[in-house]
Amino acid sequence: MRFFSCKTVVLAAALVMSLQSADVVAASKQQASPSLQKVSLLGGRLVFRLPKEYVKSPMPEIDDKAKAAGVTGSLYMNKAAKRVVIITETRLDAGQKVSSNDKATLDGIIAATVEQQKASYQNFKQLSEKKMVRRGLGVRQLDISGSVDGGKVLSTTVTAAAGKRTAMVNVISLEKDGKAHGELVKAITDNKK
Repeated sequence: MRFFSCKTVVLAAALVMSLQSADVVAASKQQASPSLQKVSLLGGRLVFRLPKEYVKSPMPEIDDKAKAAGVTGSLYMNKAAKRVVIITETRLDAGQKVSSNDKATLDGIIAATVEQQKASYQNFKQLSEKKMVRRGLGVRQLDISGSVDGGKVLSTTVTAAAGKRTAMVNVISLEKDGKAHGELVKAITDNKK
């Protein structure tokens, strides 16, 4: 499985820290009538919806070589909320095929994610790790806090694997927005079609 560099995570966290707050008024008007965009991963096994104010853009790190290796992904940014969602899906190593709740695979992904995030964030602190099963799919959630350029952020990674692929969703928010961060993560982990 391909993990993205610390640079991608730090860049996303820095984006959260530097977003302008001028769009807050416009975003609050949009929130009055929320419209959702569906995100489907692992062939429809992991499904969630993001509000339309999350603007999708490509990830520069997913170049032609990564695409040829089966890596897909997008970065969704909500400027008003100062929140970033990074979504990636990739093949498991060496043609490996797993069940929809493979403990060893999920444990390995979470352990590697912890190490990557320790290198990505200053003042790294692991807050929790959750194991759940949603519609037969094993899902792991890793919550951490840390800082980038002196600004404090929350980062939650949700991961699952099935067949020959794994999916990862990383939500990065300002630490002070813990409630909204948690609500978005819950919408992702509920895995409702």
